[in-house]
Amino acid sequence: MKRILLLALMLTPVAAWGYRDHRGRDLDSLERSISHWTPEALKAAPREQQDDYCQTCYDIAYGYLQVDSPRTIYYAQRAIQTAGFSGDSKSIYRNSILIGQIFWAKEQLDSARFYYTQASDALAEMEASWDNPDKHDLEAMQSRLWGTLGNFYAVQDSLDLFAHYYAKAGEVFEKWEWWEDCSTLHRNIGEVYTDAGDLKKAKPEYELGLQYARQSGDSLIIAHALYGLGRWYHESGKTAKALDYLTQAEEYFGEHAREESFAHANTLAIMNAAHEELYRNARMLAIGAFLVLLLSISGALLIRRLRLTKQELTETSAVLDETIEELAPTGTDGQVELTNQEKAIAKLLVEGKSSKEIAEEVHLGVNTVFWYRKRLYAKFGVHSAAAFASEMIKRGLV
Repeated sequence: MKRILLLALMLTPVAAWGYRDHRGRDLDSLERSISHWTPEALKAAPREQQDDYCQTCYDIAYGYLQVDSPRTIYYAQRAIQTAGFSGDSKSIYRNSILIGQIFWAKEQLDSARFYYTQASDALAEMEASWDNPDKHDLEAMQSRLWGTLGNFYAVQDSLDLFAHYYAKAGEVFEKWEWWEDCSTLHRNIGEVYTDAGDLKKAKPEYELGLQYARQSGDSLIIAHALYGLGRWYHESGKTAKALDYLTQAEEYFGEHAREESFAHANTLAIMNAAHEELYRNARMLAIGAFLVLLLSISGALLIRRLRLTKQELTETSAVLDETIEELAPTGTDGQVELTNQEKAIAKLLVEGKSSKEIAEEVHLGVNTVFWYRKRLYAKFGVHSAAAFASEMIKRGLV
């Protein structure tokens, strides 16, 4: 998440090897220019020299931000110490944010919180003494701190505080029409909600980010906004739409040589994942179509088999009926022989039991009992349970 929560206006780092201050000197030159100062000498120096020293320390600290964090912390702390002598709240404010940002990036959040609190206290002092009707610079510092605090709470999953501070920063950005920062802010909000799994809240933020990016006219900001929407559609499973936005982002990133390689790696990773998902979906559709075809064929074969089975059962039943008819007695005085199973079933029939009840008692299937029943009726030349019972009693068989 930290890779995307750096507001462009307030935290755009400059590589140390390419850094120049307003006098055209590099970092080594700046370091040599203040190497002779000691804390005691600074404490006794005039305010103007103290301010120059603080400015130079900040320039060095900012220049080393991405390449040498220990040096950034060292020079920022020297600036804060000197600003304490002179009462320069602005130097304390901006150097505290620099140090806090380094600890935030290292996930040393207690240390980051200490320096952010120090920056907040320094800003409160400036707010209390601000007498210039033009509050542009003051509100720029306020929005910087609020955006920083929003980032801080985002990585702790404190979404309420994150949203609170981002909303405060957003009001200032919109007031002064800082469209680039409005775009970055809303895209960051979208990223936080996406990481939290709340895609419903994330989408309108991404869309606002793209809207403000287009207002700004900055192709790099537009590229980042398009990348954010591409990521959202990818996370939502809308692969074709994701590829569309990511392709547009690639075109805009191509206008910025320094950012192109890093951005290309990010977009390429998502685009590759999106392509793999498309191929996977195509494979699943093919497998699904094959299974449907297989099931259709199996169903047709099963229906055909059932029809054949029904036909076979009908033919078998007819044969059995003929066999049973052949078992019918030739005369009323003929002696009928019964098997043990037939005797058991005959007794239960005389008792008035149904075929289902008989099946449960003799542990046979209902259809088998029904077949025995027809066989017994045929042997005794009867066609009903009552006639069968009467015939059995008459013959003294039960």
